[in-house]
Amino acid sequence: MRLRPDLLTLFELLCLVAWLGLAVGLVVQGGDKAFQVPLDASALAVAPGQERWYGIYFQDQHVGFTVTRTTPTEDGGTLNETRSSFRVATFGKLQEIITAGAALSDAQARLQRFDFFMASGDVRLSAVGAVVGDEIVMDVTQAGETSTLRFPIARPPQVSQSLDALIRTQELAVGKRFSVPYFDPLTMAEGEMELVVDSVEVLDGGEEAYWMSTRFAGMEARALVTPAGDTLRQESAMGMSSVLMTREAAQDVPTTGEPVDLISLSAVQLQGRIRDARSLRQLSLVIKGVEPERVRNEPPMQAVQGDVVTVTTPDLASLPALPVRDDSEPEWLQATLTLQAAHPDLRAKAAEVVGDASTRLDATRRLVDFVFDYVEKVPSMGVPNGLEVLRTARGDCNEHTALFVSLARAAGIPARIAAGVVYSDRIGPVGAFYYHAWPEVRLGGDSDWVPVDPTFGQTPADATHIKLAEGDLDRQVEIMAVMGRLGFQRLDGDQ
Repeated sequence: MRLRPDLLTLFELLCLVAWLGLAVGLVVQGGDKAFQVPLDASALAVAPGQERWYGIYFQDQHVGFTVTRTTPTEDGGTLNETRSSFRVATFGKLQEIITAGAALSDAQARLQRFDFFMASGDVRLSAVGAVVGDEIVMDVTQAGETSTLRFPIARPPQVSQSLDALIRTQELAVGKRFSVPYFDPLTMAEGEMELVVDSVEVLDGGEEAYWMSTRFAGMEARALVTPAGDTLRQESAMGMSSVLMTREAAQDVPTTGEPVDLISLSAVQLQGRIRDARSLRQLSLVIKGVEPERVRNEPPMQAVQGDVVTVTTPDLASLPALPVRDDSEPEWLQATLTLQAAHPDLRAKAAEVVGDASTRLDATRRLVDFVFDYVEKVPSMGVPNGLEVLRTARGDCNEHTALFVSLARAAGIPARIAAGVVYSDRIGPVGAFYYHAWPEVRLGGDSDWVPVDPTFGQTPADATHIKLAEGDLDRQVEIMAVMGRLGFQRLDGDQ
């Protein structure tokens, strides 16, 4: 049964939650798992571990805590463990997120082993990895399935839990700049992390500490670090921070008052108005606050000229009548950790939904309608997984998109994930753009790749879908680089 348009208010803009969860990962890590089962208990030295407690804040509101523990090992290395718990709201509904992690580094601060755990509601994800020769070998468990992944490396990378051990090997001074290979087990993004010592701050007791900034995959954070490498404060996107304090103060999280709502926090402001957004077929906007190249230039669907982006939805009647299956480009049919298109359950459901569809467009419409009707619209703070969504039938736009792309690929239809922002005038006193994810399907014609939106039940997606990134979570982290800065102005006035 279709939902009335007014009910879309409750779920159409929930999708930023997963990306904000990734942003939190820049400043918090942790969980009980790492404390109960250390990576290598036999490697611990007799010296006790050092604990540090941090309060987690969103725009000055205390929402949770993180605790880290650093323990020396017998061979001169370090075991770093962290756990965190925090609560935020989406449309007034509280979401509790628990994360956990540990990293074992050798005496030269080179990563040897690591683990990671994240839980939010029914969502669970765990990863256990090790540096083996010139590879990272990692077992990832989600949706009751465990996958072994291998990532080639030129040299051992750092993970978030091992960075402290590395920083302690450095002699800090203003202007010092260095980079290290970095790997994020949550998104499986890898690359170089840049670290720069920007300035020095004199503390109340007369001691000095250094402000150090980090940049990875376009995401930026900064930390106040002592010469000994102890972190006093960390700050990340959109007013997120963690502050060193006593255990009692860190855990003294207020339970009254209005909770931080991530939806309102993430709004991308628009100068001007957009009317009847869900029916809009062309839209031109001036890009504000970020470099225009942060917005994808993919004409004719989305074209960027100077600082103006124009989105035009295709005329479906002009598209060629392509066969349902297309095996010419396996890249867009392959199964991944979160898009398990080869799983028998997804293949069976895809065959059932597509049925006797004679064209790819017809099959796409059937899949869009199925996912729209099948998935209960609820906020989710976790890592989307197509197989898990098929089993739980719950989630926001990330889950809708993961299930659609998994089913489309299982049916032999080339599909991929787009991420960016979409407009709504149902949130707050004025309309704004909010972070969102949706699929794209190869349907031929001039546009070739056509956006659809199973969260809204749209084939094609309306012209307020502004694409910023493409791909799985390892590419969607690019969105974090514009959060809190991006804005738009309606080019043709208030319409």
